[in-house]
Amino acid sequence: GRRAASPGSQAGLSGAGFQEQIEYGCKILQESCFSKATEKEKELASLREDVEGLRRQGEGLREKNQALDAELAESKRRNATQLEENRQAAQMVMQLRGQVSKLGRFRQKLEGAVVEGDY
Repeated sequence: GRRAASPGSQAGLSGAGFQEQIEYGCKILQESCFSKATEKEKELASLREDVEGLRRQGEGLREKNQALDAELAESKRRNATQLEENRQAAQMVMQLRGQVSKLGRFRQKLEGAVVEGDY
C-alpha cells in the first residue's frame, strides 16, 4: 500500500517541480501529436500519389478503349465492304455461269447444225 499523498507533501510535486512535470508532459504530448501529424501527412501524400497513379492509369485505359473502339468500327466497315464485294462477285459468278451455259447450248446447236449440214 500506498498512502494518499497530500498536495505538496512530496518534493516532486512541490511548486516548481510540479510545473516542470506539467511542462514536460505537455512537451511529450506535443512531440507525439507532431509525430502523428507528420506520419499522417506522409500517409496522405502517399495516398495522393496512389490516386494520381490510378487517375493516369484510368486515362490510359480510356485512351486504349477509344483506340480499340475505333479499330473495331474500322474492322466492321472493312467487313461490310468485303461482304458487299463478295456479294457482287457471287452475282457475277452466277451471271457468268448462265452465260457459259447459254454458250454451251449454242455450241451444241452449232455442232448439231454442222453435223447435219455435212451430210
